[in-house]
Amino acid sequence: MSTKVSGVLRLIATLAVVLLGTLAVLVVLDIIPRDLLQAWCIKVLLVTGIIAVTALVVSLLARKGPGE
Repeated sequence: MSTKVSGVLRLIATLAVVLLGTLAVLVVLDIIPRDLLQAWCIKVLLVTGIIAVTALVVSLLARKGPGE
């Protein structure tokens, strides 16, 4: 795996961990009620999936050169 791809994947993983940690803290402190979290859970999973697929496509496009 090239350095660019590793860097992009590491950045996305870091962002995902920070976002999940922030969400967990907000739920534990009851800033976001659990009922609301359950309603938004599917949307959060879909957004995470979209980000993952987008990152994969970007990393694959970055790997290919202009003549390939």
